[in-house]
Amino acid sequence: MNYSYFQAVVYADIPFLPLFSPNKEERNETYIASIQFIRFLQLLEQQTEHYIVQLAIAPIYYEILELPLFKEEMTAFLDAKKEDYPEEYQYWLDKNKQLNETIKNLIQNNKLELLSSSVTFSTLPNISTRTGIKLQIETGLSILKSILGYQAKGFWFPEGRYEPGLDLYLKKAGLEFSFIGSETINYSDPAPVEEGTAVVSPHDILFFPIQKNLYGMLNDSNNQLIHLEKEIVSLLDKYNHYRQQSIISITMELSRFNLNKKKLDKHLTYLMDEGFVVNISPSMYKKQFSRDIDKVHLSASYLEPLNEKNIEKYGQFYAASSFIEKELQKWKSLHLSSEANRIIKEIEKEWLFLTGLLSSVKEKNRSNIERCIESALQLFALFHTNYDVNELISKEEKFPVLHTLSENSIQKVETTEKNGKKKILLLSWEYPPNVVGGLGTHVAGLCESLIKKDYEVHLITAQDIKKEAEDRKEKEGLFVYRVKPLYYFETNFIHWIGGLNISIWDKVMKLAALYSFDMIQAHDWLVGPAAISLKEELDIPLISTIHATEHGRNGGIFTEMQQFIHDKEKQLIEASHSIIVCSEFMKEEVTSVFQTERKKINIIPNGIDIQDKQEISYTYIQDLPFNKQKRIIFAMGRLVKEKGFGTLLEAAKQYKQNPNVFFVLAGVGPMYDEYKEYIEKNNLASTVFLTGYLQEEKKRALYQLAEIAVIPSYYEPFGIVALESLVFAKPTIVSNTGGLKGIVEHKKTGVLTEPGNVENLVQEIQFLLDNEMEAKEIGKNGRKLVEQLFCWNRIGDETKRVFEEVMMQNKMKEIV
Repeated sequence: MNYSYFQAVVYADIPFLPLFSPNKEERNETYIASIQFIRFLQLLEQQTEHYIVQLAIAPIYYEILELPLFKEEMTAFLDAKKEDYPEEYQYWLDKNKQLNETIKNLIQNNKLELLSSSVTFSTLPNISTRTGIKLQIETGLSILKSILGYQAKGFWFPEGRYEPGLDLYLKKAGLEFSFIGSETINYSDPAPVEEGTAVVSPHDILFFPIQKNLYGMLNDSNNQLIHLEKEIVSLLDKYNHYRQQSIISITMELSRFNLNKKKLDKHLTYLMDEGFVVNISPSMYKKQFSRDIDKVHLSASYLEPLNEKNIEKYGQFYAASSFIEKELQKWKSLHLSSEANRIIKEIEKEWLFLTGLLSSVKEKNRSNIERCIESALQLFALFHTNYDVNELISKEEKFPVLHTLSENSIQKVETTEKNGKKKILLLSWEYPPNVVGGLGTHVAGLCESLIKKDYEVHLITAQDIKKEAEDRKEKEGLFVYRVKPLYYFETNFIHWIGGLNISIWDKVMKLAALYSFDMIQAHDWLVGPAAISLKEELDIPLISTIHATEHGRNGGIFTEMQQFIHDKEKQLIEASHSIIVCSEFMKEEVTSVFQTERKKINIIPNGIDIQDKQEISYTYIQDLPFNKQKRIIFAMGRLVKEKGFGTLLEAAKQYKQNPNVFFVLAGVGPMYDEYKEYIEKNNLASTVFLTGYLQEEKKRALYQLAEIAVIPSYYEPFGIVALESLVFAKPTIVSNTGGLKGIVEHKKTGVLTEPGNVENLVQEIQFLLDNEMEAKEIGKNGRKLVEQLFCWNRIGDETKRVFEEVMMQNKMKEIV
């Protein structure tokens, strides 16, 4: 026998705002709707059929049920209508007007579960800021907790209106499941393995399908539900029951449910008795099938068609709501006094009421809508005047609901920014000890600098493929998350990078449920896809540091691979709010190659740890097979063509006959074997030693031992290696190219040589060898230069300036 699961969902948009109207006739609208609610509770209490009903109403209504005004006037209203509603009147009296206690008992007896929703039953896609969405969701949850002691796990989107990204807010609020139109699930990406099953969204929210035809039948006032059994069985016949996890959602509006409950119970009893369906709770479904639920990307969805005429007719009201919402976000981002927070609380009330009215705006609501807007604007004006406290108290007493707002607003700030630090999400494919080039070293120094500038840094980077993923608090203010690429075994580098970006994105989405990040900083194209996507998902600004370009490395774009990387660089640059480069040379390159606005680019040089590096023991390099007494010329870097080490090896050939001069070349890279072969072929073993990878201690010991450092690059955006040698006060020869020429002043702070010019390089090496006193003076001047311009403290200040400027510009855009 084919069978499926089913769940019953009842929803209602109960009008709550008329309760606060001075017009008694308007207040009656709330009481009429409340009679239906009383009837609903009465029917559930009497229910003998074993299935649980999930209830979705505006959470604010549970708070209204506690108001003395509501209880008093509801009693008077029922008393006047007792001939029309005798059972409801008697039930109200029997329950001593304590409907929330009745709800608690129904929950305890497994007849009822509660779904949270936007606090005023507003359609969330109409909300335009993070502050507004969080306020709607979190206030609703806090009311359920404070009034009923209920921790909701499910969420109902009014009118079924959903947009991608809203699941992130549910996840952050601790919610686990929701509902969406089945057609949206069927056309998700990728499509689920089975039709009629629940799916998991990108942010791990379980979405149950609401079948369109069944929903239409259940909520059509002209439909008598005669063919309900047939409709459900026909749905079941479409589903693949191999895994037996298809689920039917019986979703009805509350008054429709009340009217047809007997018929509904009859049909469901037959279907359960015959083995077609079994009732299941969302939590049990999740527990039972968690391993088999498909994870998909969901598009926008709705159950009720959008009333475009309303939007056109009342467009100015929607615009006013958006303005108030954005102003709220601006003010809530500030640290306000307790008095100012009282004003914010009242503005939040007015805005929440307004959004509730606009979800089903009608002409009769016009005056209430206008009153909410006017009141909110008047409250904003209080920030600029000496306001009357008594007037504020009067407003608080006029709407004695939403008591959790002040606590919710202030406590949320304490939770996300309890240490007063802004949270930076930093993405880098390399970070010590996994260092390939200068990028990893730069990121390590930058992290140290940022935490000293009072930022909290969350760094996502790649893990060594031989190790497991790892989350660790490195030190106060620095959290490092090492993720394994999705395809960590992949040999194709482009595919490997793609898998890394997927893993980075996934990790950040999990972190976003715990932290509210203020900004993303991405380092080079290797983390670009994740950075661009996260910028949109989290709605926070993106700053990218471009360390080098593919065009610059190769002197142009000539291959398919180079074009791919070039395009990724362009995408990242265009998506970024601001760009950081390390030199004037790089600014010119990014401007010309990518046609980027110059004002978008900030020059912040690379930094170096300025510490006393002279107290280093030579024991670290005693095992290296060369005479330490010789005059050592040291060069290091990644062994690639653009670093120019081929020129250095040719220069070394001219010192074969000089037994006192010895060249040490350190580093790894694709040119290692070719350089090794060159040394052997030209009998340079007594003149040049190729070390391969050097540990930090050995590298520093060699810098101390060396007499001269050489950086012969063809292309060098900045040259952090130059700073390292200058820190040791070593006379340093650098190519007159890229960022290097911006660091060194010829024969004052270093020595410049033409890139690729062997004779010129030999000439400058010999100059330093022949003029030891002048060489030492050049080395000392180089050290002073680094201390003044390239210490991390100064670079931290420059970086902070860019960060704060971008975050401020972003806030201004939201307000405007």
